[in-house]
Amino acid sequence: MIRLSFALFLTAALPAFAHPHIFVDARHELIFDAKGRLTALRATWSYDEVFTLLMVEDGGFDKDGDGSISPRELEAMRLWDADWPADFEGDVEVVVGGEVMDLSRPKDWDADWIEGRAVSFHTRELTSPVDVAGGVVIRPFDPYFYVDYDVIAEPVFTGRDDCSGEVVAPDDDAVSAEVAEQVAALPPEASPELLGLGEIGRLYAREVRVTCGG
Repeated sequence: MIRLSFALFLTAALPAFAHPHIFVDARHELIFDAKGRLTALRATWSYDEVFTLLMVEDGGFDKDGDGSISPRELEAMRLWDADWPADFEGDVEVVVGGEVMDLSRPKDWDADWIEGRAVSFHTRELTSPVDVAGGVVIRPFDPYFYVDYDVIAEPVFTGRDDCSGEVVAPDDDAVSAEVAEQVAALPPEASPELLGLGEIGRLYAREVRVTCGG
């Protein structure tokens, strides 16, 4: 089976448009144990049509060339984005009580093909179950802003029925017009960090703020 790493994604023959280069619609599921403690986060990533096309062509997944992925062809691409580089941290922070939680490497990979877009699923477990009385923040973002994650729905909760989530847009004032212009002008091979812009993706991050109980 062919597996494409994110390093390959970012060095593919992409058009020379500005950062970001890949657009992902993200959904999240929070998983709780019998004591109501958070144990894992399951992510769903729906990739944009252009990147999906590049991935499918590079991986040779569309065997019959009809521009779509059949159930048989889908079986071959279930792990297509599972080969994460060792230094890739998964583009998400789970914050409980102001502390960023340690997350496992991804497991339970799956994939789908929905309306011409590649969709992938994976689960990341917390090191140990944690009480969420103080709330949870889920923050998906690429520090280098090659990938733009748009949180398109409130999270799903498994194991509790007293939780709610709110999607919060980034602060428009967090990125100055000058910095935004610099980011937009970056060529595909350039890193915002190397140009002194730091983790610019954090400033563009959308958050999911979760409260449980009470």
